Amino acid sequence: METYRGDVLLLHGGSHGAWCWEEVLRELERAGCRGHAPDLPGAGADPTPRASVTFESCLAAATAFIESEGIEEFVLVGHSLAGILLPELAAAHPGKIRGVVFVAAFVLNRGERVIDLIAPERVPEYRRLAEADPGRSVMLPYAAARERFFNDLDEAAARAAYARLTPQPLAPYFAPARLDPRGVGSLSRYLVCRRDRNLPPGVCRGYAAKLVVPVEEIDAGHDAMLSRPAELASLLLRRGPARGDNCA
Repeated sequence: METYRGDVLLLHGGSHGAWCWEEVLRELERAGCRGHAPDLPGAGADPTPRASVTFESCLAAATAFIESEGIEEFVLVGHSLAGILLPELAAAHPGKIRGVVFVAAFVLNRGERVIDLIAPERVPEYRRLAEADPGRSVMLPYAAARERFFNDLDEAAARAAYARLTPQPLAPYFAPARLDPRGVGSLSRYLVCRRDRNLPPGVCRGYAAKLVVPVEEIDAGHDAMLSRPAELASLLLRRGPARGDNCA
């Protein structure tokens, strides 16, 4: 089995930040790779006012990070909400992409919006939380985050992770996708988290079908990077890139 040995760009999902990839970054380094994980606008330590965060600003920030870090060729990884960024980032950097990995991530057909795909019973909750927040953002209470994100972490780890979450701007949920996701299908892989209670396995298999790619699985909850970092890192590197000159 070939193993990738190049750069890997890791994009976090909603309410998360670069911090969630810390253990995966260590595992990638041990495997001889160079991992990169930015805070997207308004997330983690990024100071961008959340009321101003849009899909376009997230896309611009990811592109600026690629350029500022001098990343020439890389595997692009997106978790959860970050899945909506992957087709456009891949299209913008066609000569640099060695693979695209969706990890329990949204996949939008052209014209679809995230708000149209989330569980219908959650929509009123998201709208209520955003309307009550000056930054038009959603911050789940601990019990909901524990159930949806951290169900396979112990209580101490779940509490520690929750303390690092930040409110998620709602505007990106209303941005219609501009590209057909099948445009990156030939480069793509989709990882389903078997214990996921945020984007359940059946939902994620439907997203993988939009890419027309087979499904791979990891025995983890939604935040596999927290509960199974070594296994996740191994899966991210399992297959070589499209061109085989950077494989061990």
